[in-house]
Parts: sequence; C-alpha cells; structure tokens
Amino acid sequence: MIHLDNVAKEYRGWLGTARKNRVHALDGVSLHVPPGTVMGVVGPNGAGKSTLIKLLLGYLRPTRGTVRIGGMEPRAWAQSRGVAYVPELPTIPESWTVGFAMRYFASLGELDDPAPKIGAALKRVGMDGTEGRKIRELSKGMLQRVAIGQALLGEREVMVLDEPTSGLDPEWVAELRAIVAEWRAASPGRVALISSHDLNELERTADRVAVLVAGQVREVIDLRAAEARFPAYRIVVDSTPHAAQAVLACFPDAVAEEGSPLSFRVQPADVEDLDRRVAALLARGVALRALAPERETLEQRFREVRKRGKGRP
Repeated sequence: MIHLDNVAKEYRGWLGTARKNRVHALDGVSLHVPPGTVMGVVGPNGAGKSTLIKLLLGYLRPTRGTVRIGGMEPRAWAQSRGVAYVPELPTIPESWTVGFAMRYFASLGELDDPAPKIGAALKRVGMDGTEGRKIRELSKGMLQRVAIGQALLGEREVMVLDEPTSGLDPEWVAELRAIVAEWRAASPGRVALISSHDLNELERTADRVAVLVAGQVREVIDLRAAEARFPAYRIVVDSTPHAAQAVLACFPDAVAEEGSPLSFRVQPADVEDLDRRVAALLARGVALRALAPERETLEQRFREVRKRGKGRP
C-alpha cells in the first residue's frame, strides 16, 4: 500500500544557509507497508519522523526517490481517496465550537449526510454532548480526542497518527488502542502509520516498527513474528555439585548470565521440548529456583539498534 523507495529530503532554505550546508532530513529511506498493517515509526528527536509524515500527506515532495500510496503520489491519493490524520498538536481556532469544527472537517472531506457520522465519531471519543463547547474551553486531552474523532469521519483506507497519545490520560490511551483496532478491523486492507515516543503503547498496537535514526531506517522490527516465536527462558538452579554441567547437558545452547553461574538463558523449540529438557534436568537431581519466559521489549530492541548505529553517518 505505502512504498518509499530510496527517498531523500533535503532542506535548502534559510536553515541550510545558516548552517552553510544542506539539511538532510531523510537519506535513502526505503520502506514498504503492505495492506492490513499498522506500522510504527520511532526514533530520537531530529530523526526525520515529521518529514516522513509530511511526505506521506503530500505536504512535501522528496528531493529524490519516490513515495507512493496505492501506486499514486501522496497528494493525488489524498485528493481522490483522503487520508485520516491525527496531528501531534491539533490547531483548531479557539473561537470555534466542537460541533462547528467537526462540520468544517466533514466539509473538507466532502462527506455526504455528515450529521450522523459526526455524532458517531464524537460518541466514540467520549465527546458527545460537547458540540456547543468552545475549543478554548477544552483540556489538552479533550482537544486530542476531537482530533481523533475528526479522523474517524471518512471511510479512509490510510490513517496517519503523529504522537496520538499526547495529552491523553491512561484510560484514553487504552481507548485509542481499541479505536485503531476497530478502524482496521472494519476493512482488512487498511494501513495505519503511527509515529510515537510511547514505545510500550506502540508495542501493543503496531505489527511492525521502523527505527529511524539520522534520516535513515536502521531496522524494521516485526513485532508479530516475535510473538509467534517460542520465547527464550531464564533458568536459575540451586547451587549443588555439577548443577551447571547438568544444565549444559540438558540445554546445550544454554548461555550463563554474566556474574551469575547458576542462571542461564535457554531457547527451547516449543513447550514440549521445554518440558522434556526440564524433566531431564530434574532427573539429574538438579532443583530449579526459577523458570520464566523472557520477551525482549520494543524499548530494548530500539536501544540495541541505536547502540549498533553509533558512529554511523
């Protein structure tokens, strides 16, 4: 659905002049987001996330390379099909009412019979009954919910969310996760791209995550593949004669933890393999103090990618 092929974006305006060079916001980015995927984008400040989003929305054109949505240039796709967009900082005139703002967004999307769609969207984001309230009267979280609500007005196939949990309390962070799941379930081919610093929440929502550092995609992490793989386990045994040798005999791939000769990380093939090897270990007279699955978090993997990328251009 979304294809970026060797995309670069350089800024040559006053900022580039001030720094006596061109600013390379993106440098050779290639990324494929197939239909039915929620793709997360993570990276430090200045990594190029905002530029990537502006390219997808058609606000910018790449300096080189191609950006396509459904085979079309982003601006052409947005004009003909529309893109649901939740900005990081919604900018709605403070004198507008919630109802007027939603009607305005519906008119921009050229929606037929918008009233029931506006009512349903506001109800889903917990803002029903606020149509007459001024934007200036809303809290930051309520304003963010209005932004999410307007993104639900049209039947779009592509949704772009830029730091969508900004200002939301824990209850509505969880509700946003449910909203994205409902939105994608309504049409199996829909694609969502979420830029976020909230790695824990992104791990619960996305299928894949692109790690963007210094304008380059350093790695695409497949979170669903990690879920499908049988986890590694941490085994801790009692200090008895030959306990460590017994673990290595039953788990030849066991790796002892640094500074802890009685703690090991093992990777069974499946639950039956784990049960068989643990039974063999117990039969050797070794007592287990701990046996627990390990799951590498998105935050851990992100830090590893950053660490491997140190020193790269």
